[in-house]
Amino acid sequence: MFNRDGLSYLLVHGTIILSTIYLSYLSNPGSSLFSWHPFLMTLSMLFLANELVMIFSPYWSLLPKRFQKQLFMDFHTYGQVVAFIGYSIGFAAIYINKEDNEKPHFKSWHGLLGLIQAIIITSQLSLGSLAKYARYIPLKLNVGKIKGFHNLLGAVAILFTSLNMITACFTNFFSSQTHILLAYVFSAAFVLIYGFVSLRVFMTNSRIAQLFK
Repeated sequence: MFNRDGLSYLLVHGTIILSTIYLSYLSNPGSSLFSWHPFLMTLSMLFLANELVMIFSPYWSLLPKRFQKQLFMDFHTYGQVVAFIGYSIGFAAIYINKEDNEKPHFKSWHGLLGLIQAIIITSQLSLGSLAKYARYIPLKLNVGKIKGFHNLLGAVAILFTSLNMITACFTNFFSSQTHILLAYVFSAAFVLIYGFVSLRVFMTNSRIAQLFK
């Protein structure tokens, strides 16, 4: 495995960060109600969500190794809450924008995948919250299994997020501002990013494997 100073480390994080910067620039946040949709989705689901998954790996995290394990967990938990808030506002922005323009909802592949993605992400966050605060619930819960399903849904969310980001490259928003070649370049970049992160989830998470035993 490559260490944090290796080419793979720079390639993965560099692709995430540069893609986030470029797509944020294209979004021009604040220029319209719609502009908040691509901006917040990019920030939440491309940058934060991926970095907060890799944060648990000493080889791939952007945080220094010297931090205590609990700090990594806190960054993951509260960072994902921030990502979910950004995601929710981005979802609301496109929903309200379509309402204002009297356009139908969830008719394109991008819209339909976005709806499925929203359901999965909300379910995953709910399971994660349940596992974290299970001690405050007056019921006997199998926290290990809840965490396993939380992690499994996380991997599924990565899959749908990658598909949704790829379909976003072929929307009017993207195609009207860039060359079609960039749609394929970014699609390949998203396959690289989300494919790598999902492999990290499956290869390093024993709780997912235990669910199928």
